[in-house]
Amino acid sequence: MRNNSFGLPESTVDRFLREERERAALFRNALGGNAIADAVKQAKTASEMLRGLDLDAPYRGILDTLERDRRDRESLKHLTSNAWALSVTDTARRFAEQNTSLVEQQRHLASSVLDTVKAFDANKSLVASAIASASAGATYKRMIAEALPRFSTFSAIAERMLVIDTLTLRASVDERETATSFAARRVIEMQRVAVAIATAETDEDTARLQGSLFDLVLSFFQGLGPNTLPELQRMGLVGFISFILTLLGAYALIPQQPTMSPQEKAAFSTLNQKIDHAQAEHHRYHEAAAQSEAAFLAQHARAYLSRDATFRNAPARDGAVVLKAPKGTEIAVEESKGRWRKIMFRDPLSDQLARAWVYSTAVAPLAAPISGGGE
Repeated sequence: MRNNSFGLPESTVDRFLREERERAALFRNALGGNAIADAVKQAKTASEMLRGLDLDAPYRGILDTLERDRRDRESLKHLTSNAWALSVTDTARRFAEQNTSLVEQQRHLASSVLDTVKAFDANKSLVASAIASASAGATYKRMIAEALPRFSTFSAIAERMLVIDTLTLRASVDERETATSFAARRVIEMQRVAVAIATAETDEDTARLQGSLFDLVLSFFQGLGPNTLPELQRMGLVGFISFILTLLGAYALIPQQPTMSPQEKAAFSTLNQKIDHAQAEHHRYHEAAAQSEAAFLAQHARAYLSRDATFRNAPARDGAVVLKAPKGTEIAVEESKGRWRKIMFRDPLSDQLARAWVYSTAVAPLAAPISGGGE
């Protein structure tokens, strides 16, 4: 069984990718016109794959979904702070400076995703008509509605990073939008369009808004280009690519309809090939990133929290709070300063490595691996 960089079975990245693939498969079955209830029931871990979505239960309406989305956004605001954002951003920047092996893999993934999004943009009317022909319009809207809490997570991160970007900009005569500001605004706008799709009253509105969503996704990747991965990493939004690929994968895997022309069938086949290639590049990138993180963390002593503890941005009790972490959280100790320890941890919101300071009494070392040859 694979161990993650902290010695635990199956890394967060591996688990995240597995769940994304499983959700994509369920969405494919649902949009393909199969019985949704059967698709969910056949999946042993359906509740985990769909993060609580029960398509077999009566739909309580978009108002309930929007209310849950609003509550999630409020709770996420409490989790994000300037100290948290700077911790994620600074760690991503330092990690990138010490790790040049991912540059080529990042370029491949960025190119593949942009190529896929361009193909979707060129065929968005075809995708919309295929959804309608498969009688999956209502399911599509519900899928978007149930994805709103995840949109909110990324939107909350983007909003905080936008604040940080604004606070750290230097005034200049030639004021231009930074890559961080550009990316953050697009993520926030995508969340708003997703809400509009979920509340659309007609199929025509749904199709129009779906086109707007494709336009935003396209401009997002075109605007960042080769800097897509580095910029998203600095913003704590690498998981956003996985999320977008899952949504696109659900569209691309809609079965071809008998009424499609040969040209439309060829276009759909191309979409399937491009999304498969992008998913493969995505998996290769995360494999390489996980290996690089493991090598980076191997240079430091591993430990865990012996009690609930507060992570701060400075080795002082009045340091700004980065995170309130529970007992048992795995960490790597990077530096000591008096009774404080500078540690690296897996941030639960961004799913990226972050740095902070914690009081030494909360830190307990992990036992070193037992070497072979002894009892």
